[in-house]
Amino acid sequence: MIDLREYKDTVRKAVAKEREADKNWSWSLKAVNKTVIRIGWGYLDYIGEKDPFTVEVLEEDGGEVTVIGTIPSGSKAYGFVGPKHWHDYGTIEEAIAGVIHSMACSAHSTY
Repeated sequence: MIDLREYKDTVRKAVAKEREADKNWSWSLKAVNKTVIRIGWGYLDYIGEKDPFTVEVLEEDGGEVTVIGTIPSGSKAYGFVGPKHWHDYGTIEEAIAGVIHSMACSAHSTY
């Protein structure tokens, strides 16, 4: 099982990048525990939305790793990790950062 606490620095950097890119609303790291990352966005606070953005990492029995980001509207962003041409990212760190960016892009389109 992948412990997401090991990727706290990666998450901090990705959230800081989104915070710098978003001139209107702040992004913040709410929590990183063993199985889930929770990210806040100032606009959600403004509209009274209680649910944060979440990121989870799933590891299949065969070693395949998928990073799944969920925005409060229920939309999901996926990052498939591995060396094959159909994978999106080469490392879990890249996938976490990429999924956080994808969720931010979706949030700006959705809200």
